[in-house]
Amino acid sequence: MRFEDHETLTLVHAFENAISEGRQPYFDVEDLELILDYYLDTGSFEQTKNALEIAQAIHPLAFTFKIKEVQLDIAMKDYTRAEAKLNHLEGLNMRSTELLIARATILMHRGNTQKGLQLLDEALAGSDDPVEVLQMIADTHLSQGDYPRAINILVRWCRLEEEDLDEGALYQLAMCLDFTNEYDRAIALFESFTLKEPYNPLLWYQLGAFQLRKDNEAQALQMFQWAITADDTFHAAYFEIGRIHEHNEEYINALTAYKQSVNEDLPSGYVHFRIGLLEAELGSPNEALREFNKAIALEPDMDDVHLERASVLMELERYAEAVKDYKKVWLDEAYGSEDVLDFVECLIELDLLEQAIAILYDAVERFPEVLQFRLVLAGYLFAADDIISAKEVLEDLHLNRDELRTLFAEYFPDLLEVPVVAAILAELK
Repeated sequence: MRFEDHETLTLVHAFENAISEGRQPYFDVEDLELILDYYLDTGSFEQTKNALEIAQAIHPLAFTFKIKEVQLDIAMKDYTRAEAKLNHLEGLNMRSTELLIARATILMHRGNTQKGLQLLDEALAGSDDPVEVLQMIADTHLSQGDYPRAINILVRWCRLEEEDLDEGALYQLAMCLDFTNEYDRAIALFESFTLKEPYNPLLWYQLGAFQLRKDNEAQALQMFQWAITADDTFHAAYFEIGRIHEHNEEYINALTAYKQSVNEDLPSGYVHFRIGLLEAELGSPNEALREFNKAIALEPDMDDVHLERASVLMELERYAEAVKDYKKVWLDEAYGSEDVLDFVECLIELDLLEQAIAILYDAVERFPEVLQFRLVLAGYLFAADDIISAKEVLEDLHLNRDELRTLFAEYFPDLLEVPVVAAILAELK
């Protein structure tokens, strides 16, 4: 069901207007089927029940509405009731593709997947419109993780001559081929599909993605360019072009492509994050900050963006704002060892020495292998006049005197001139 189908939506609106006005609507069987399918596919089960009653009152002998009753019971997970109705219909010697699909659905929900697939194969053999059955078979194989069988069914679906290529089927096929690492087969298949639909941007995009899997950046770039030639609003292709340029340190080209990948209808915080990173790399901290703000507004839980925004805010000497970002990341425990000293520096700029020391103690516990955290902690303990604690931290380093003095001097050269610090460093063994 294509919910954007104007004909279907017009029928649904006409049907609902008649009901709301208290009129008995009249529609032929085919129109009522479309209305019922719309309600079923959108999960509007109460509307489906009401529409079924009206449909059966208008067309009491129409077999298709008996099938819709079964489909509604299945959609509502009332398999016992659905099965009873199926038994009755089959007892009347009624046979149809829809009944086979319904029986297969019940069997698979009850765990008898193999028998369900056999019935779907029967339904496929007798179906005038095999797409629905192929989709069900593919979905079943996918749910079982049987990607090779799913690939075969999806290829069969995509090769139906009378059908345009289904976007969902193409995405599923690409995903399966990716999972099975069949990149050469994927490229051959999607190239064959371009013979049928040479102006389909999704085909060129997927070809580019598979060329990237094979580390063929030049070919991938060409495929993505063809995707945007076919559709200059194909945002995902612009994004991949940006990634390739960024990987090759062509930052201006990457920035241009990322900006073209921004989709106002489907905004992505990650796109603005990548743009912000490039703006920072190109020496535009205010532009970077603007993009990071957009990213966080769209996806507030992206900790990497908070870290990068904190870094830019520090560059702009907006330390109080940077601290808020760091604290958010620390609450999520989403930081790495490389972030600790930046946070500590920010706290020191705000004269928050005790908080900086607390962060360093946490870092020493979380990253015991990082010796510089102990050195920096000791230096700030000296600065806080906590001589005993500073000495204990230095003793835990287990370095010889010369190594300790050299490393300590890298972080706190001025402290070496303080007599008590010099004395402690001299007496440590």
